[in-house]
Amino acid sequence: MTSSFGRLDGFLVAIVPPGGSHCQSDASHVHLQVKVNGAVYDVAVNVGSTGMQDVHSTTRDAPMPGMPWTEGWHANVTDDYTALGVHSSDLPLGTVAQLTSDITAELASVNHISVFATGYGPSGGHLVHHNSSGHDGLIVTRPLSATAHLRLFSFTSQTF
Repeated sequence: MTSSFGRLDGFLVAIVPPGGSHCQSDASHVHLQVKVNGAVYDVAVNVGSTGMQDVHSTTRDAPMPGMPWTEGWHANVTDDYTALGVHSSDLPLGTVAQLTSDITAELASVNHISVFATGYGPSGGHLVHHNSSGHDGLIVTRPLSATAHLRLFSFTSQTF
């Protein structure tokens, strides 16, 4: 992965909840372990800021944004929540526990996955939330279906 915005298409191999002593664990992110071309990448998904409940999230069923799913890291993509018809008022506030439970349940039986994110170097990505300028992060399940399932995230401080 490069340190730019892109889409990671791979296979979900683990979901690491916030806290505890798990690999890549921290108190404010769910970490997704995604296998791509034989390597496993870590994707950090915000479920709250340290000590705060400030993450909003919702889901939408829509066609897969961009090109079809192809295993790998794709840096020349864009994604924009407002282009999907989603605005900040459409995303309800969730607690860390609720968002963690929702994400875990949603991804429990997922195989193929796509994550729009900003890479933080060769081993992972983050910023899986509204960022504007065509760089809005999201999780896509059912990426091979005519109708994919999208999970979107934003923070209380964001209006769009």
